Amino acid sequence: MWLYRILIALLTPLILLKVRRFKKDYANYRAKEAFGLWPTVDADLWIHCASVGEVLAVRPLVSQWQEKYPSHRLLITTMTPTGAEQVAKTFPFAQHRYLPMDWRFSVKRALNALSCKHLLVVETELWPNLLQQAKRRGLRVDVVNARLSERSFLRYQKFSTISRSLFALPDCFLAHAQADAVRFEALGAKKVMVTGSIKFDLVVPPGVLESNWRRQLGSRFVWVGASTHQGEDEMLLRTHAELMKKYPEALLILVPRHPERFDAVKTLAMQSFDRVALRSQVPLDQWSESDVIIGDSMGELMNYYQASDLAFVGGSLIKRGGHNPIEPALLGKAILVGPYTFNFTDITDQLLQVNGAIRCQDEVQLEKVVVDLAGQSSQRFRLGQTALRFAEKNQGAVTRVLAEIDFR
Repeated sequence: MWLYRILIALLTPLILLKVRRFKKDYANYRAKEAFGLWPTVDADLWIHCASVGEVLAVRPLVSQWQEKYPSHRLLITTMTPTGAEQVAKTFPFAQHRYLPMDWRFSVKRALNALSCKHLLVVETELWPNLLQQAKRRGLRVDVVNARLSERSFLRYQKFSTISRSLFALPDCFLAHAQADAVRFEALGAKKVMVTGSIKFDLVVPPGVLESNWRRQLGSRFVWVGASTHQGEDEMLLRTHAELMKKYPEALLILVPRHPERFDAVKTLAMQSFDRVALRSQVPLDQWSESDVIIGDSMGELMNYYQASDLAFVGGSLIKRGGHNPIEPALLGKAILVGPYTFNFTDITDQLLQVNGAIRCQDEVQLEKVVVDLAGQSSQRFRLGQTALRFAEKNQGAVTRVLAEIDFR
């Protein structure tokens, strides 16, 4: 651990800059909590979610936990202000704190204000000082929805002195798939169980189906680029320009992964299209006047997917590793991914094997597939229904997690 403490000390200036930026950009950011100055909090279960994606992922688990223990108190921590906003929106009954930065003094301060015996960490968000101090105070620590790509595994192996002590701290890893479990065990995890992904147990919010954005957009072809990153937006916009030569009424909904990029992506889109609008500024009934809509809202990704005829899952045309294809699958959407899906290898590969998605190896292939599918509604329907059946078949992870952990 001494190597990690040296590293975290060296990174302190960058961490302080991040805290300062959060404080400047977000009115809801409570910077004191990042230094461990927590108000007293009593909870029966503490769930740590890094940001928005993890908060949304844990919805089915929290729902079933509440049904089982309706009088229990829940604490959710996040690292980011956008994650905090999502907690307030999704779990208004829960208490929220910002996770302290992983300095020992900050972690100790925060835990001194906490009364709780059980910590759930979502998706391998492992902070050495946090886990070490939690274990010293007698907390049970479980990692749920645990996944570890081959790339991350190899990185951890390079620092085996740190990683073996780190992975030995949690009581149990509840892994996505057998491949993840093997990696955790190789890195020194004490107990590993394969429960599957809790994201399959997501229930499509009734409001998404009731609002039915797709119906309100008429007969035009609509496709979405979801959770995109820098480098992908350019490719999707060029693809859309080619698509519009054949289908001039086509609409692209472009949803950047990170909120700080919303304005930059709008500016980028305006270089190629005259009719570009932000979701936050244009009501749905006026989307017909746009060629590109920038999805600059939080917590509406399911709505964007529902509004589309075809869904491209971002982070996969560049070496980012791809994002989760389960949400569009649960909505029965035709799904496209790029060549880089190592963050969700098992889920994506299985989806591809059953013909529930199409992999595009590069921008040229993406353009061809998008243009072809724009004119093939029956093929899009078959792809979407296959994806939906795949998602439904893999549900049940939350039940398995609850069966393995005593939350009382």
